Amino acid sequence: MQLKALERVMKRGSTRLIAGLMGQSARGERPDWRLRPYRVLFLRHDRIGDMILSTGILRAIAQSHPTIRLDVLASPRNAAVLRHEPYVNDIVTFDKRAITSYPSAFRDLRRRGYDAVIDCMVTAPSLTTLLLMLASGARFRIGVRQVGNDFAYTLPVPPRESAEHIVDKLGALVTAFGLQPTAVDLRPRVHLTPQELERGEHAWGSGEVSGTTGPRLLVNISAGRAHHHWPDERFVALISRVRADMPDTQIALVSSPGDRARAAHIAIESGSRLIHDEGIRDAMAIVSRSQVVFTPDTSISHACSARDIPAVVLHPMGNASIWGPYETAGRAVESATDEVSGIPVEDALRPVLRMLGATRRND
Repeated sequence: MQLKALERVMKRGSTRLIAGLMGQSARGERPDWRLRPYRVLFLRHDRIGDMILSTGILRAIAQSHPTIRLDVLASPRNAAVLRHEPYVNDIVTFDKRAITSYPSAFRDLRRRGYDAVIDCMVTAPSLTTLLLMLASGARFRIGVRQVGNDFAYTLPVPPRESAEHIVDKLGALVTAFGLQPTAVDLRPRVHLTPQELERGEHAWGSGEVSGTTGPRLLVNISAGRAHHHWPDERFVALISRVRADMPDTQIALVSSPGDRARAAHIAIESGSRLIHDEGIRDAMAIVSRSQVVFTPDTSISHACSARDIPAVVLHPMGNASIWGPYETAGRAVESATDEVSGIPVEDALRPVLRMLGATRRND
C-alpha cells in the first residue's frame, strides 16, 4: 500500500511539472476556427476498440469547419482502423511501449506545427498523454474537465453529466469546436473498401457447400483481458444449442492470433468452421458479412456498432452501460460478478436465438 501511495504522489508531481512546462498563455482562450487553417492532433494511442468508438467524434471534429486539418496519433495496433477514413488528414503512429523511440517521436510532433491537441482520455488521466501534449507544442490543449489532467488544458470542456456510454462521454470534446453533442451524429463508423468486403464474403464461403443456408452467426472467442474470458466449454455448449434449435444456422469462429489453438479446439468440438482473419480490417469485413455476432467485450463488439451488425456481447458486472453496443440492435449480457465467466450459457443463449430468429423473419 505504501508503494502505491508513493507511486500516486510521484505521478501527481510529474504531471504538475509537465503542466508547468506547457505554460498557460492560452488558458481560457477559445480559437475562432473559421478564421484560418488549423492543424489539430487527436491523441488515441491505445486499443483498437477505443479507436473504433472514437470515429464518430473524429468525424464530427474534422467536419466542423473547413479550416481544420485533423491528424490522429494512433498506436501500431489501432492505426489501421482509420486507413480509409476521408476526414483524417494523416495518421501518426506512436508506440508507447518503445521508450527509446520517444525522443524522435516527440521531435517529429514538434516539427509538424500543430495548433491544437486533443486528449482522448475522458475517464482517467494519462501521463503519456500529457507528455505527448507537451511534445506537440500546440498552443491550444483540449480535454474534458474533472478527469485529472484538466489543469494542463487551455480549453477544458465540461463533461456530459448524464452520459453513460463512452461514446457520449467522448462527445463532450466536440463542444470545443462549437458543436452540440446532441445535434451531431457521434455513431462510430468505419469505411471498408469493396475489396475488403469481398474478402469478408469469401471468408464465409457458400452456405450451399456446407448444406446450410440460414442466418450467419459469427462467434468470437477471444478477449483482451482475463476477466472478460468465457470458458471454452460454454462456447461449445452455446453453439451446440444453436445447432439443435436452428439447424440451418451458418456458424463460424474467429479469434485473436494468440487464441488459434483454443479456437481450433472449440471449432472441432462444436462442429463449426474456423476463419483465420488477417488483422482488424479483415475481421471487420467478416463481421460486416455476418448477421449476428456473439462475443465477449472486445474490439469485435465495437466493430459491430461501427458496421450496424446486431451483437450479443458479454460484460463483467457494471461494464455494459459504458462499453456495450452503441445505437445498434445489439444486446449486452452482464455478469453478476466482476468476471464474464459468471455468465451461464442459458443467459447468453436466449438473446442469440432471439436475434437469429429476428434475422430469419426479416429475410
